Amino acid sequence: MLVALWVQLALGLLFARAGRDRIKADGPSAPPAVLLVLANAAIITLPVALYFYGVQPAWTWHYLVDPAKVPALAIIPLVVAHGLVVVGGWYLGAALVRADKGRVLLYALGAAALGAVVSVAALFPRLTAASSYRGYAAGVVARLMSVELGWAILVSAVATAAAGGYVVFELSRDSRRVRAR
Repeated sequence: MLVALWVQLALGLLFARAGRDRIKADGPSAPPAVLLVLANAAIITLPVALYFYGVQPAWTWHYLVDPAKVPALAIIPLVVAHGLVVVGGWYLGAALVRADKGRVLLYALGAAALGAVVSVAALFPRLTAASSYRGYAAGVVARLMSVELGWAILVSAVATAAAGGYVVFELSRDSRRVRAR
């Protein structure tokens, strides 16, 4: 889920960029902006992370860690960490907005996006394989879209993009309202 962590950080930063006028006027914890970010983390990020760690653990660990050796309860802090990355990105971006460092925020957003792209490039063979930990080590892999995993990745990517787009739209609208006061 290395790619997901970069994407979640980028989303949090993007949310702060979209809600910059609300952040400047009322701070990062003011509703409705913070509620939109928290809802995105709770309704999209946490369930997606829970699904992949719980149902597709070998792929989630990119076949680098044997899921059988990871304690089952480790899922809880891992899933929470994914949600915290979105919220942390929001507050990091908000700190940059309040410090009037909009250009640094854009650079951070670009760096997070670049981190996601580099992670995809480095892990591409592992990201496009469907197997178990032992199966991957033995070279036994299936095409990604020929199994449930491929469809789960597709649905979660579309859900993340759609929900993220909605939050950006609403934060931008809210910022316009704040500017108009």
